[in-house]
Amino acid sequence: MTIERRRSALAHLLIALVTYVPLLLTKRGQVVADTKQYLTLDPGEMLRASTSLWDPDWALGTVTHQSIGYLWPMAPWMRAGELLGLPVWVTQRLWLASILFAAAAGVLFLGRILGWSVSAATAGALFYALSPYPLAYATRMSALIMPWAGLPWLLGFAILALRQSGRKGRWQNPARLALVATTIGAINASSLIYVGVAVIAWFPFAVWSAKEASFGHAIATMLRIGVCLIGASLWWAVALVVQSQWGPDVLRFSETLEVVASGSPASEAWRGLGYWVFYGGDRTGPWVSAGEPYTQSVPLLVATFSLSIVSLIALLVVQWRYRVYMLGLAIGGLLLTIGLFPYDDPSPIGGVVTGSAASSTLALALRSSPRAIPLFLLAVASSFAIGIDALRQTQIRFANAALALVVGLTALSIPVLWTGDYVGAELARDEQLPQPWINAAAWLDQGDPNERVLLLPGGDFSAFRWGNTIDHPLPGITTRPVAVRELIPYGSAASADLLIALDRRAQERLLEPAQIAPIASLLGVGDIIVQSDLEFERYRTPRPEDFWQLITSDATGLSTPVAFGPPSPDATSTEFPMLDSVRYSVGELPLPPQVAAVSV
Repeated sequence: MTIERRRSALAHLLIALVTYVPLLLTKRGQVVADTKQYLTLDPGEMLRASTSLWDPDWALGTVTHQSIGYLWPMAPWMRAGELLGLPVWVTQRLWLASILFAAAAGVLFLGRILGWSVSAATAGALFYALSPYPLAYATRMSALIMPWAGLPWLLGFAILALRQSGRKGRWQNPARLALVATTIGAINASSLIYVGVAVIAWFPFAVWSAKEASFGHAIATMLRIGVCLIGASLWWAVALVVQSQWGPDVLRFSETLEVVASGSPASEAWRGLGYWVFYGGDRTGPWVSAGEPYTQSVPLLVATFSLSIVSLIALLVVQWRYRVYMLGLAIGGLLLTIGLFPYDDPSPIGGVVTGSAASSTLALALRSSPRAIPLFLLAVASSFAIGIDALRQTQIRFANAALALVVGLTALSIPVLWTGDYVGAELARDEQLPQPWINAAAWLDQGDPNERVLLLPGGDFSAFRWGNTIDHPLPGITTRPVAVRELIPYGSAASADLLIALDRRAQERLLEPAQIAPIASLLGVGDIIVQSDLEFERYRTPRPEDFWQLITSDATGLSTPVAFGPPSPDATSTEFPMLDSVRYSVGELPLPPQVAAVSV
């Protein structure tokens, strides 16, 4: 083994230790609501269901939304963990750590192509992998950081494809690029579009600035990449078109342009942040607990801003063959990220999105502009590498000091990784679901498999006293079809409206108990599950005892409830005790069981 290969192996080993070990020591035994509950509850069934664009078992029947993307790579990963007998929380941590490791390894790969030394590339790789950018997604939607991890690989294979001369192997690197693209973009195409800017920008730069290829050769290489991309991505791209035509209009029921813009000022983009979820919260606490120090800790503010300042100096001062490209990548990434900010007066780029969002699905899909931050982060990582190499040629002592400074500031800028808080507790639960829910699912499975189960009351998302799961766990533990009113109206407009109307009237005590059974029968419901362990204060759903009285009093056509679990006490926080006119008007009522089943 040559010295260079030995150094590269040691660099990969260092990165593996930094990414895998801390995460495997984080929230041990705790499963988080990452991407989809069913990836952890029943990954085998998730794999099977993802092969179809129609799901008859959810929301009275619905065209799925991006579920085909779980066929690769996330569902196979979780299924492999299940087959190997790994605890679910271990499989989740290995998944997240592997994304961080892949991001760092990609920078090392790109560094070899661009001629960086191993030590300089390692500094850039550590900065890229340990940036705070993934924190907003790690607990709730890790699939969205796969494009960030894949960006240096995409760019590296694009450069190799363009440098390839002759007939032999000219399809090899375009095919590799396409495989990376379909791996990182199948679940969310808009994130892939943002990081794809780096690949597209390389070709005009290589032709007219770096003089590495002729115009004709660049066009031919781009065509080969395009053919490979279409071939590798057709399986999910066609499904995406079908879903956009016949599926739920998820984009118009999720975050608004104004909300997205609120979190992406230039100051936050400069630190590798800017995703609105990172700064939000509700009655029970912040949405991303790991993000709190980044707005409250002065040392952390100094560390994150200092890293960007040092990188800017390196980009402006060091003479380098690819400096123009990296400067353009940094500026372009920042401009795309802050394009919508401020919402009332966006940049020309943001104005295109805000002006087209009402009529263009693509414009609305691209509203999450902070997903362009990886472009800026890759340029920053590159600036550290070339800065250290430039110093090494003249001032070896200063080069070592610069290397130590970059690594030190990088470590300081991600304290949650070392304290065990990288994976936040706000979306965590015990690996084993509460026994009342397990027992209720077993009881349901003894019933008619063709009859639907209705969950009451509904909620924007599923947040329980024992954990915030986002998706409701019941479909992952029962074989029966399940329906519940959620924020996103899945299914047809008619079926969604009917389900919403039933749940809303029940929650507002406008529904006569005698009406429940006839409407349930119309929906094909055989059993109703009354969930009384919700954090009702989070989304202002009914108080459990009040709703339980509605279900159990004068509700003709419903059987005697079957209780699962002890009574669920009112456990609201002292900060939000919910002592209001509704509480005093209902008075003291019997506490309901944690979960109860009522047959229609």
